[in-house]
Amino acid sequence: MQRVDDLVDVEAPCEDVFGIVVDIERRMQLSPLWGLSILLGVAANYPKPGSSYRVRVTDAPFGIAGGTSQSVQSAFAGLVQVISWKIGQSATRADWEPDSVAERRSAPDAIQAQTTVVEKEQEYIVAEYEPPRKFIYYLNADCRTIVTWRFQSIPRGTRINYEEVFCDENAGGEDFLPTVRGVIREWLVNIKRYGELRGSRGRLFLKWFLDRFFLKLRPDQRRTVLLILFMQAVALVTFVVAAIGLGIAGLLF
Repeated sequence: MQRVDDLVDVEAPCEDVFGIVVDIERRMQLSPLWGLSILLGVAANYPKPGSSYRVRVTDAPFGIAGGTSQSVQSAFAGLVQVISWKIGQSATRADWEPDSVAERRSAPDAIQAQTTVVEKEQEYIVAEYEPPRKFIYYLNADCRTIVTWRFQSIPRGTRINYEEVFCDENAGGEDFLPTVRGVIREWLVNIKRYGELRGSRGRLFLKWFLDRFFLKLRPDQRRTVLLILFMQAVALVTFVVAAIGLGIAGLLF
């Protein structure tokens, strides 16, 4: 068996962070693999132990059916940076820039990945549900993938401990485990950023915007929204600079 784990501290109560993770749709939307998986159905008794949900996955994400070198760029961090800037919050590129989840592929590998698309329907079953401390689910297959989320109260909020266990045959080449760790790291950071959108009006507005519009979009649609926002930001900065320049020119001449 192979095991990967990671942790992240979130400045939010355990109950709130636990609720984000248990919400299947929100958990999937915050994943860097969003766009490769579609939620098909959820049992009426979810998230009780023994309940299940079904997803359709494309290109076999990590820990399911072998290694994948496909990297999905998360636009969540970029949106937070742009909107936070526009509403007056301080957000630096170092704070919001996501970690890389995979190395760049060679051209032949990229061509092969684009021409080979594999879709599978899979079922996940809840093994343990102990709010707000523990949540465990696993892939219902001959070779199980078991995912464990643990939540610990700390002085500044909540510590999430993530663990994933999968069979050796599900592991790909030598780049598989580093890719998995990178995906998990970005996933946890996205959950952290989302969970910390609380308190000020600006953050609450940003959370509302994410819930209502942005997180529902596909990755390509998210990038389009980011491009539009970036262009608007550039136009605004250009207008302000021009106005200041004209004002100074009027005073001098």
